[in-house]
Order: sequence, then C-alpha cells, then structure tokens
Amino acid sequence: MKKINFIFPTYMLSIIMSLSSSSWMMIWMGLEMNLLSFVFILMKPSTYYSLESTMKYFLIQSVGSLIFLVTISINMIYFNEMSTINAILPPLALTLKSGMAPLHIWTPDILEKFNYFGFLLFITMQKLVPLFIMYSSWMFLTPWICLCNLIVGSIGGISQSSIRKMVAFSSISNSGWMMMALSYSHFFFMLFFFLYFITNMMIIVYMKKTQNKWLTQIKPQQKQEKMFFFSLMLSLSGMPPLLGFLPKWMVIKKISLYAPTISLTGILFSLFTLFFYIKCAITTMMKSSEMAKWKMKYSPIKTSFLFFMLMNIISPLMFVLLT
Repeated sequence: MKKINFIFPTYMLSIIMSLSSSSWMMIWMGLEMNLLSFVFILMKPSTYYSLESTMKYFLIQSVGSLIFLVTISINMIYFNEMSTINAILPPLALTLKSGMAPLHIWTPDILEKFNYFGFLLFITMQKLVPLFIMYSSWMFLTPWICLCNLIVGSIGGISQSSIRKMVAFSSISNSGWMMMALSYSHFFFMLFFFLYFITNMMIIVYMKKTQNKWLTQIKPQQKQEKMFFFSLMLSLSGMPPLLGFLPKWMVIKKISLYAPTISLTGILFSLFTLFFYIKCAITTMMKSSEMAKWKMKYSPIKTSFLFFMLMNIISPLMFVLLT
C-alpha cells in the first residue's frame, strides 16, 4: 500500500507533464513515465493473473510508444515532405495505447484481469493524454476516430455477459462522446469526464463489494443492489432522465449544428446499448428467488444508493434549467 501511495503522485505527475508540454520529446517522456507508474499500480496485488495482464499490457504499450516515437521523429526530420502514412500513424499509435477503436482488440480481454483500481484508472485517466494530443495535433482525423469508437463500443457490448467487458466497451463508446465534447469546448469535456468518472467509480465499488463479474452472478433477492447496478449502467449509456444523459444531451445540442452525422451516429448506436441494458435489467429484475422468505436476508438501503438516486433526481432539474 505504501508503494501505491508513492507511485500514484508520480502517475498524476506524468499526466500533467504530458498535457502541459510543448515538446514532442517531453510528451513522449511523460507517456513513458505514465506507463511505468501504471504498471506498478497493476502489479498490486501480485498474482498470476495480474502479472500476466501486466506483461501483455506492457508489451502492447511498448509497441505503441515505439511507433509513436519513430513516426514523430520522421515527421520532425522530413517536415515539409510529410507523407499520409506518417501523418496517420501517430494518432493510431495513441489509439493503441489508450485502447480506443480501431486498435481496441486487446482491451476487453486484458482489462478483465486488471485489479479494480487499475481498471478504473485505465477507463478514465488513461484516456486524457491521448484525447488531448489527438485533438490538438490531428484534428482532421478526430471525426473518423470518433465515429469508429461510437460504432465499435455500442455493437461490441451487445453480446457481452461479463460486467468488465461491458464497461470496457462502454468506455470505448464514451471515448467517442468525449471527443465530441472536446471538439466543442474544454468545459464540456471536463463536465462529461467528471460525471463519467463518478459513474464508473461507483460501478467499480459495486463490483468490488459484491465480487460480481458476470450478469448471472447478481442474486435474485438483492433487489436494491440490482436497481443500483442497472441504474448505473443505464446512466453510463445515457438513458434519460438519468445523470449520464445530461452531458450527452448538452454535447448533442451543440455538436448537431455543425456535425449532424456524428451526432446522429451517436444517438443511433446508443439505442443498441440501451436496448441490451434494458433487456438485461428486465430479465434480472423479474427473477424470483426460490428460497423461503423467512430465510432471505434483506439489506438496508445503502448510503451510496441513496446518493446516486438523489443525483438522478437532480439531473432532470438541471436538464430543465439548462434548456
């Protein structure tokens, strides 16, 4: 625990260093420092699965860093003769490092073996640097990467029954939404990211507390826990009037004026994700327990459950005020 307390400030410093640097070499050094500190976070606790996932993650990140460094160096040497391949490879290397589409194939399987803290950091904080770098330097590619993430994240999560894989594909879809928010203003992006971080943190806390990794592990008698979990997942998908709908509605309202194709794609493919989550929620909530009622243990409503329900009540009011 002391090692994590020492490494986490280094991890945050690496993100700040990459975001505030004006030199490509300093950005690359920040990314490498971020990689090393994040690897140490993944290795706690040290088990067979954590070591395996950490090694795979390190190899993939090393390949992405190598491609990024080589292509940036070539662009600096032959700046006036930059080819199309050299212009496309750096953002593709960043998508590989952040686990976004189209180079997302490795993400769900490796994330399934991460520890809970590393899983939360990867789907949230690890997206910041690649998103800002891609938007600031390769703006002409961001609409295509945004569309790819919206489509892949929505379709990929439909057939999943693993909670971690569902959250992983949801993070891919929300990466596209964050690109849309970033293309309008930094304030929209920070608001979207803040609400996205809170929702994912509560999902991870639920998974750690209940030790549920599959949808079938959610017990029929745990009605409050089921309502809490599926309200989180539906909020993450942007179902009105839950909390996750508010930033997506704000993004759609602004982006639809000058990027209607991307807005329509985001709305259309969000319906696929919502359909799957609602179907899972209905089938799970309708299950009845075969245990005798006097043997069933009813747990009181938790503070986190009340807090999130209160947030979901406040969000429609904010929706009305902002309109």
